[in-house]
Amino acid sequence: MRRIVEAYFALLRLAIAGLLAAMVILVFGNVVLRYGFNSGITSSEELSRLAFVWLIFLGAALALRDHAHIGIDTLIRMLPAALARPAVLLGYALMLLACVLLLQGVWGQLALTWATTTPVTGISIGWFLVPALVFAVTALGLLLAEGIGIATGRVDLSHVVLVQESEDQPMTLAEGGHGAPVR
Repeated sequence: MRRIVEAYFALLRLAIAGLLAAMVILVFGNVVLRYGFNSGITSSEELSRLAFVWLIFLGAALALRDHAHIGIDTLIRMLPAALARPAVLLGYALMLLACVLLLQGVWGQLALTWATTTPVTGISIGWFLVPALVFAVTALGLLLAEGIGIATGRVDLSHVVLVQESEDQPMTLAEGGHGAPVR
């Protein structure tokens, strides 16, 4: 199972790199064509916008896995272990609820907008919503797995990165830091 998860996130990283490259080519190529040849790529704006939306949601999924989103765990670090676990689980439950609501909303919007197309390329507006669906499903899986690990005691909260402040070496809760990431 771990191999499948690692392959999935490696695929997300490759997709992000490809999307970023496509955005650079589209935007830079369009600028060169407009100023150098009084021409342009008509679909450049719509395609780069679509790539940007995908890039943001796929990047958010990777950031969630690496615990790189903005968060405040000061209260959790101050609580005794008996209260820290329920507080963390409450946070996970709220995040799961947010993901379920996002999933419901995106699904409803997909049903409404799939037949609507963009003016230049004719791509379905639904393709702008699919990355939110991918994020919601990925986040549900990650949060559920981590939440179950914390609830069952397989994950020790003293070694969990709840919030990663920088890319410097993380410290454990006992050292006043956040510990190693949960995977």
